[in-house]
This record gives sequence, C-alpha cells and structure tokens, in this order.
Amino acid sequence: MAREPADFGVNERLSIPPTESIINSKIYFKDAGIYWYHPHHREDVQQDLGLYGNMLVRSPNADYYSPVNREEVLMLDDLLLGEEGLVPYGAEGSNYMLMGRFGNVLLVNGEPDYRLAARRGEVVRLFLTNVSNTRTFNLSLGDLPMKVVGSDVGKFEREVWVENVVIAPAERYVVEVQFPEAGEVAMLNRVQAINHLAGRFFPETDTLGLIAVAAEPVAEDHSEAFNRLRENADVVADIAPYRAAFDRPVDHELVLTLETNNLPAVVQQLMRLDPVYFNPVEWSGTMPMMNWASTGEEVRWILRDPQTGRENMDIDWRFALGEVVKIRLVNDRDAFHAMQHPVHIHGQRFLILEQDGLPNDNLVWKDTMLLPAGSTADILLELSNPGRWMVHCHIAEHLESGMKFVFEVEE
Repeated sequence: MAREPADFGVNERLSIPPTESIINSKIYFKDAGIYWYHPHHREDVQQDLGLYGNMLVRSPNADYYSPVNREEVLMLDDLLLGEEGLVPYGAEGSNYMLMGRFGNVLLVNGEPDYRLAARRGEVVRLFLTNVSNTRTFNLSLGDLPMKVVGSDVGKFEREVWVENVVIAPAERYVVEVQFPEAGEVAMLNRVQAINHLAGRFFPETDTLGLIAVAAEPVAEDHSEAFNRLRENADVVADIAPYRAAFDRPVDHELVLTLETNNLPAVVQQLMRLDPVYFNPVEWSGTMPMMNWASTGEEVRWILRDPQTGRENMDIDWRFALGEVVKIRLVNDRDAFHAMQHPVHIHGQRFLILEQDGLPNDNLVWKDTMLLPAGSTADILLELSNPGRWMVHCHIAEHLESGMKFVFEVEE
C-alpha cells in the first residue's frame, strides 16, 4: 500500500513522545530536499520487506521551485518472488552477497501495477527515491522530456532536460514533467543487461506503472514556467565559498574492492572472464543461482584506506566540525567481480567535483553517489554535523558483508 511521506519545513523539529518501544528523538531539518529512513540491521531483509519511508523537507521560500499543478512522491523498489512467495533470505546472514538481491517484481510505492491519473497539460513534480536492495533504475516516462530540478540535498545549479534518470539505491532525484496529450504514458525501466555465461549484452525494458492522461485540460496552465530552465543563483551562492578548495590536493582516498574465499569452482571459472565484458553498472540479476550461493563466508566487500591499509570498520577518520575535506573514491577495476557501488555518507553533504577526470559543471549537494565499476570520483565533503557517522555502500548485501566504517566529527 502506498504511504504518504512525512512533510516538514526547513528548521522544523520532529518530536516523538516516548513509549515502552519508542525512544524520544528530535530531528533538525537544515536543508530542503527529499530524505528517507530505513533500518541498518539486517537491512537486506527489513528494508526489502518495506520498512522505509520518505521525509519531504520544504524550503520557507515560496519560489524555491517553479510552480506546478501537483507533486507526487514515488519510491522505486523491487521484490524477489518464487512460486511459493518470497525467495528465502539467509538465516544466519545475507545471501546474494556477490551482486546483491535483485527482485523480479518491480514496485512503485509498494505497488506492482502502479497507476496515476493526470489531466492534459498538467505539470507534475516527482520526488523519486530508490529503496531497492541493489537495483539501479534507469527511469523514463514514455518519450516525454523530464526536467531535472534537484537531488538528495537540494537543487542543482541549473535545471536541465533529460530523457531518462539513472537513480541508484538510496539516491533521490526531483524531476518535473508535463503531460501534453491525452492517453497513457508508461513509466519504464530501460537498461542494458549482460548475460555473463554467453558474454552478451541485451536490452531489458520493464513497465513500472501507467499514467492515464485525461482529455480534460488542467485548470491552471504552467507551460511557460515548465518550458523555462532556471539557473539557481541561491545554489551558486551557497557553493561559492567552497570553490577555493576544488583544485587542492586530495586529503583522503577510499578504494572499493572485494575478497572472495571458497566460491564454487564454476563461479570462479566464469568470473575469470568477467573483466573482459563487464557492465560499468550491473543493471539486472542475470546470475541468480551463482549470486544466491554467495554469502559472507565467501564474499567480503571492502572499503580500504590506501594511506593506512585499514579496511572497513578498522578505518579511523576524525574531523573537526566545520572542516571541508577532499576525498577520492576509486572503484577497483581489477576486482574479482567489479560492480557499481552507491556510496552513502551519513549526516553530512558533499559535492561531486569530477568523475573519471571530467569536471562537474552542474553541482548539487548530495549524500549518495553512484560509482560505476572502474570509475574514480573526487568529492568535497562538508563536515557540518558533530557526532559519529557511517560511510557505506548502499547495496544492502554489500553493507551486510562489512562494506562500511564510522568516522567522527568532533566539536
């Protein structure tokens, strides 16, 4: 069943009355954006079974976004079902540890056949969150152009037109779309999967839902605002003080890789050829049996600090409140099964400065980024919240295998 997101304004606090099973808590909403919550204990099971929700934080500025007719919050997910229901999870720990647990039923707001109604000419703002265990979505709305407005922690420096939006687990994107004609518009996930046995790529398209556009025109026409790409001076001004740090040397580096032990011989043999034709993004679960057989006993995903040689929870990073650090993320191309990692940093925000040597000319504050296999990215991390915070891969099974560490921001 679809759930409405909690709706807050910037600077509001959420207070929950204590009960026998609820701890009193306060959350300070500093930045406008679309956020979400979920567990980090056996995340592969609990999150996959629907234990998550959105928090939509609004700016106090009425013109923060362009005017639209309506807003919709959409959570993208998938679920792995067999003939008798849910395919079992690992009892002692995660299975599907190698690639993560891909579902075979795709969901929008918990529905396998999502439906939305719109009127002709209506402009709708969509807040998108990927809550799947491992699947990266490539979302399109038929052939309609979408305007990308924002991401995890606010707006882009400037709005852009796109045909599709790539959204990794835990990422959020804010897009606007207009429905100019009556009829049905399909929400599609269009990807290029790979057959590892045959070494062959093939297209794969799934329909996530349908939008029925009525012939009746919308009452208020926002076409002019929709067709205009805004440049957000407020975002440019917010980022300006950090630009002096863009070209400075890297402060820290993380290498993302894995180690394997006692995998079945057939899996090891197949994976020896994997680097020849692997996908930078593993879009689909095309090795279900081999993937199912992998657990934490055979697979250990790793975040490694090459300066110290420390890995995962042995990494000891400490920062002062207000510090700004430049971090290089390197996804090991030569790993046994190199694949993408959605890297998530708790409690802070960062800018993606460049990826694979290409500077980013349209910045947005993020807390999660997709790092394809073999890719390198430089990010600028602002340490604005004191406390102990986690860095981890947001593929649930990789997190469960140990691909995480905790850093400290000291006042």
